[in-house]
Amino acid sequence: AFQIQEGAITKCKEEEDYSGDTVYTFKDQDYFYALLCDGMGSGKEAERASESAVSLVENFYKAGFDNELILKSVNRLLTSVNDETFTAVDICVVDLMKGTADFIKLGAPQGLIKSGGEVQFVSGGSLPLGVLEEMQPTITKKALKANDVIVLASDGFSDAFENKDDMAALLAETESSDPQIIADKLFGKAMINYDEKPKDCLLYTSPSPRDTERS
Repeated sequence: AFQIQEGAITKCKEEEDYSGDTVYTFKDQDYFYALLCDGMGSGKEAERASESAVSLVENFYKAGFDNELILKSVNRLLTSVNDETFTAVDICVVDLMKGTADFIKLGAPQGLIKSGGEVQFVSGGSLPLGVLEEMQPTITKKALKANDVIVLASDGFSDAFENKDDMAALLAETESSDPQIIADKLFGKAMINYDEKPKDCLLYTSPSPRDTERS
């Protein structure tokens, strides 16, 4: 009944060749999945950690497990390895039939949803994956309308702003409906705030399900 458009942009820290942030999206018949993982630190090791977490989460979703069981299972795998592998996880699962979204966060910054001219926040809590053997993800369900805009970002983006209201105001004044243009504009402002010397950062945007008959 609905479709998704998406855009993303990423940037390594100034002195690094690798970003510790990974984004991956996929869909099945009824659901669209956006997975954003931020390996703790930066560089190759952080990239490896985030890619491993994305791969594990994807495989569990494709096997049909529910949100909480997936993250608890992935967490157990990460805490069982010898090296310390900590990964912040930000997941959005959109029901393409109902137009609802589950936001699942572990150690991830708050997300944003733009609906019309208003912007609301999707907050998270808890520690990243791999820190404690027992964890409880923050899961928030939201009803979406056609042409809403969802923004997920690593802390390299949110840290560029003095407060969350600055991020909300920037998104609210963005008139384009093209998710890549939105991502580029938000990222461009973050770069200005960093004096063009970025921290490890990934920004992902996606308008919510759009009526296929009107798109």
